Amino acid sequence: MGLLGPRSIQSRLCDGCTSPGTGLSHTIGARILGQQSVTDSITDLLKAAGSDCGPAEFHGQIVAHAALADRRQKKLPQQTVADWLALTTVSEDLMQVTSELHQAAVESLEEFSDFDLTLLLPDDDAPMDERFSELTCWCSGFLHGLGLAQHADGLLAQPDIREMLEDLAAIARSLAPVPDSEDNESDFMEILEYIRVVVLTIAIDAEPSPSRPA
Repeated sequence: MGLLGPRSIQSRLCDGCTSPGTGLSHTIGARILGQQSVTDSITDLLKAAGSDCGPAEFHGQIVAHAALADRRQKKLPQQTVADWLALTTVSEDLMQVTSELHQAAVESLEEFSDFDLTLLLPDDDAPMDERFSELTCWCSGFLHGLGLAQHADGLLAQPDIREMLEDLAAIARSLAPVPDSEDNESDFMEILEYIRVVVLTIAIDAEPSPSRPA
């Protein structure tokens, strides 16, 4: 059996959503940290800061903030990052990388963007079990980031969004090992696409409008 259970999330993928592709490359690019892997660099910076948070979980929190924030205010407050990690201070290097990741997420959610949101996950050639394990961490971080957001209770309580978040919570709780297989690879890509749909849905509904102030 593949990753998708009897209540397949595929049935809730919208007909007009973008398909997986370049948006699932899982890397932000050399413009952040030169030749070193973004994931490895963030892991090192988080450990140096004394945080138990992993890179995928941390990126989930970053994307949650980007989805809910007024995207006319693009700067990520340093205190917000410190609160995520339960730290009193955040190093300049960690803040720089975090700001880059946040800016990339914000830009991918802007109107008229191609919605090329990338999730900070292991490369496609990593074992499926590792990739899915990190995806559960990403979902956990995203849900935690939403929970820390102020003034978002009404939005997150909307029936459609609540149902989507329940799906993400189910993914976050998944502990069973996932072997490499074509079925699991296909299901994994569907789950990634669904997560991107959830993020975009929240971002669209959270965007201020003349009739809905920030």
